[in-house]
Amino acid sequence: MKIEFEERAVAFLDVLGFSTLVTSAALNPTTFDELQELVNLLSSVVPYLDQGVSNTVPVHLIPEHTYISDSIILSAPLKDDAMKSYNGLNIVVMRCIQLTHHFLKAGYLLRGGISTGKVWHNKSNIVGPAYQEAYELEKIGGHPCIVLSESAKARWKGYGSRMCIINEDNIVMVNGLHDYYIPGNTRRGVIEKTFDEYQQLVTRRISSQLPEKAKAKWEWFNKYLIAEKSEAMKWAQAY
Repeated sequence: MKIEFEERAVAFLDVLGFSTLVTSAALNPTTFDELQELVNLLSSVVPYLDQGVSNTVPVHLIPEHTYISDSIILSAPLKDDAMKSYNGLNIVVMRCIQLTHHFLKAGYLLRGGISTGKVWHNKSNIVGPAYQEAYELEKIGGHPCIVLSESAKARWKGYGSRMCIINEDNIVMVNGLHDYYIPGNTRRGVIEKTFDEYQQLVTRRISSQLPEKAKAKWEWFNKYLIAEKSEAMKWAQAY
């Protein structure tokens, strides 16, 4: 098998709380069922999203993905000579937003990193410095969000879209709560209803018997959720 590097956008995403769930599932039938549902989601969510891609999109431009344990790795070519409007970094960011919504609906937070550069990615493996950088970004990340590397920030062209935002630590992160990507958001009231459901979930997590470190992640996410709901409602009322 020959390694052939190409310029790609790469995301490494991790489900927070997975290790604790696995440990508990070995002893508790209830958490075993939770683990089974999460594993099913991990294995099926990207293929499900792929089914929604227009058949006019060339197959090689649909993000490649690898799923292992509690992690999902995505990558896409940065550009395509035949489709000048294509932007692989935007596509990977969009897919990360979609995944954030799907996992939050199931009760889980994602953390990760996005980088750009040389990568070889096929159905079974991924190799390259851009992947290593995305992986390291997730490892050193504290808050439950997906951050852009310096290389990705330099290429990002969509600040006006709010697909990426700058958080209170002055870090460029994927706006995982972007309301445009809420499933079913074309129906009246869906955006507000979804944010209310997210708020109820986050409140339950904060009020539960979580370790302090885990609770702090939900508390950080709660502040982000409140701010993003306010922003989404402004847009909804404007239109």
